[in-house]
Amino acid sequence: MNMENFKEKQIDENATITKLNYQSITAKCWDNINECLTDKATAISHEEFLRAKNGEFKVTLAGVAIVPDKWFSPIKGMNVLGLGSGGGQQCPIFAAHGANVTVMDLSDSQLANERYVAKRENYEINIIKADMSKEFPFKDNSFDVIFNPVSNCYIENIQSLWEECARVINSNGILMTGFIKEEVFMFEPDFQNEDFLISRHSLPFNPLTDLSEEELKQKYDEHKPIAFSHTLTEQLGGIIKAGFTITDIFEDCDGGGLFDKYMNSYVAIRAIKK
Repeated sequence: MNMENFKEKQIDENATITKLNYQSITAKCWDNINECLTDKATAISHEEFLRAKNGEFKVTLAGVAIVPDKWFSPIKGMNVLGLGSGGGQQCPIFAAHGANVTVMDLSDSQLANERYVAKRENYEINIIKADMSKEFPFKDNSFDVIFNPVSNCYIENIQSLWEECARVINSNGILMTGFIKEEVFMFEPDFQNEDFLISRHSLPFNPLTDLSEEELKQKYDEHKPIAFSHTLTEQLGGIIKAGFTITDIFEDCDGGGLFDKYMNSYVAIRAIKK
């Protein structure tokens, strides 16, 4: 399948944030990371890589919980796609365990972290800059495992994402994905009392239609990605509709964030292509 190389649009700081450019703006935010997301963009250390080489298998999909070992088949020699997984956190672990790893992300800095770790630890990785809301630049049945940490909140419509996952994964291939609970998008911190949340938005939440242009511009100025809520029908129902069977699920938290006082913010899913 032929695909044109993704060409990032240049975003004027005063540009209107629209459906035409919100993905590029989100990528720019990850390139100039806000402090609240720093832990999501810090590459693993040399010591962590060595522990992985010696058999340790610690990766996260959402929040802080380690993905259960039983979710993985032995991945040595398997073709693994780290989808929206740039940053040098999970993909180096897969490489350390002998997988053939491809990482696809839209952020230059996140992909630079992948190059840095691969060069430091002397392993090969296929690095692809592409938008996961569009058709994936891979042939059908290219991968045995797709590992997709929390990231589908950054695209407006996610059914095409599940359909593309189903297209590029082999039969009986494993999809692991994490997502933010829809309820999280109802609330924002109460800036008059930092220990509380206030209900502000109705659901489903779409920032392109539910926020003012001034509010969107403020997010851009503060390097905060533009995030969308998605219903369980879109998340779980969409995975099933695309041809996967869900085999396991767990909830997760931020590990000290404000939302942890009230709820688990994340869900992690394991599914197999029929």
